[in-house]
Amino acid sequence: MPRRRRIFTDGACYHITHRCHGRKFLFRFQKYRDFYVRQLFEMKKRYKVDVLDYMVTSNHVHLLVTARDGGGISEGLRFIHGRVGQWHNSQKSGEGAFWAGRFHSTRIQNGEHLGRCLFYIDLNMVRAGAVRHPREWKHCAYGEFMGMRRRCRVVNLKRLLKCLKAGNAGIFRDWYVRTLEERLRGLKMGRADFWSKAVAVGDQDWLGRKAGECGLKRFRIVSSDSVHYLIGKCP
Repeated sequence: MPRRRRIFTDGACYHITHRCHGRKFLFRFQKYRDFYVRQLFEMKKRYKVDVLDYMVTSNHVHLLVTARDGGGISEGLRFIHGRVGQWHNSQKSGEGAFWAGRFHSTRIQNGEHLGRCLFYIDLNMVRAGAVRHPREWKHCAYGEFMGMRRRCRVVNLKRLLKCLKAGNAGIFRDWYVRTLEERLRGLKMGRADFWSKAVAVGDQDWLGRKAGECGLKRFRIVSSDSVHYLIGKCP
């Protein structure tokens, strides 16, 4: 029997996106978003997955994760997305798919590119016109970044700082607030889909190495808004 291909690399950072079935707004009620965040907290404890950022919208979710054992990410996602689907059906007394097939994962290079991905995630509901600032959307990591959430924290801030190469929490918060305000002033309402659809995002040399690690025979490295990303299909 052939060995199953390992999806996640130990210690690497990934941007995970997963949409609701048929693009339906199955998270439109707060109680469903609350439930997802509670399960995210449970997942990170059970499977030792470090959550670096998250955003639960009305019809999809964004996660930025890493794990010392990459296999824990697959198991953790299977756990949380199974739990959410089952609970939703129990609330509706029905059956049917909650998620639109499988999640998509994009590997993100540590440092600058990880920081850019952070703001792509955090400004999601601002781009959608639902809020004017991330602080107005409860189901995201903003409150944890700012130290406003003391209990049941989902984000591993220590791990995030290491991946960002950001020093201490004070330096990170100063940088985050300043950069967020700059992004809000110059926000483009169009979507930079490569953060959610590419194989990887990083500098050109790093992407070339990742293409080799994935075993990609046909791929392209594309540039957009001074960001490089890898297009291809892993075997």
